[in-house]
Amino acid sequence: MTKISYNSKLSEKIIIDKFFKKLNLNKIGTFNFENDASYLNISSKYKTVVTTDTIVENIDFFSNDPPESIAQKILCINLSDISAMGAIPKTYTLNISINSKITYDWLKKFTSKLNKLQKKFNIYLLGGDISYANEISLTANLFGEAKLKNIISQRNCNLGDDIWVTGNLGNSYLGCKILNNSRIKLGKKHSSYFKKQYFYPQPCMFGSQAYKYINSAIDISDGLLGDLSKILNGKFGAKLNTKLIPLSTMLKTIMTKHKSLFKLEDILNWGDDYELIFTSFKKNRKKLLNLSKKNRVKLSLVGSIIKTPGLFDDSQKPIKNINSFDHFA
Repeated sequence: MTKISYNSKLSEKIIIDKFFKKLNLNKIGTFNFENDASYLNISSKYKTVVTTDTIVENIDFFSNDPPESIAQKILCINLSDISAMGAIPKTYTLNISINSKITYDWLKKFTSKLNKLQKKFNIYLLGGDISYANEISLTANLFGEAKLKNIISQRNCNLGDDIWVTGNLGNSYLGCKILNNSRIKLGKKHSSYFKKQYFYPQPCMFGSQAYKYINSAIDISDGLLGDLSKILNGKFGAKLNTKLIPLSTMLKTIMTKHKSLFKLEDILNWGDDYELIFTSFKKNRKKLLNLSKKNRVKLSLVGSIIKTPGLFDDSQKPIKNINSFDHFA
């Protein structure tokens, strides 16, 4: 491995040895990051489920964002994808392009947060790559496992299916608005809470707990309306009761107070919630609610799958202004 020339105090070897080796948890397949490749022990009873995401400076985060936040985002956006497929996360690879703004302190905070998340979700770092670029970017590949019969498809909804949403939506949206709009005046406590929700998203791992009762699922990373449209895939439509969309009490209060600044449709088109939206047969309602209670997951029944393509509110009026996040938009 060659040294990175931009900073004589940091090199690829130093970065790996000092900050990243501790994240491989001494798993044999990693070769302690002294090989150019690693291996996975793949069980004959399970399929390996793989997802990948990239986050880029000035698009998905900003250079002055806390390194802990960037660590949380790169893992959590992948964890929620694994959950949406009904799989259990096992390991991940990480490719990171860094620039001259990156310091020992930044790397220490970044890898310490990764370490905490690894312990929480029982995963380890399999390997990766480090390079230099003008802007910071990170790509993670996350590997999970599930029995073939338990893997959830994104496009397997049925006519008449219930539509469920986990957790609360919109907290990340408000956090971002506070950071970028000086017109929003909130108390320190509320402001701090919503900014934290934006910086530190929490993936919902309900998929691997409820796969038996889920027909199709996707994580809400590009907006509820856009992600639901992906499930429908032009084959079916959906009737949504917008009054049942799960919002925190605090968010509802703030939206009522600042009506000119917030619209529900903006929240429904906002990503970065990393909750799950999924469909299920009506007969599974009681089982899903019992399972959500057991696992302390908030679950909201927000609509149903209908024959007519498109998205409609509970008055059968078409929902317009549907936007899904697009890096090229």
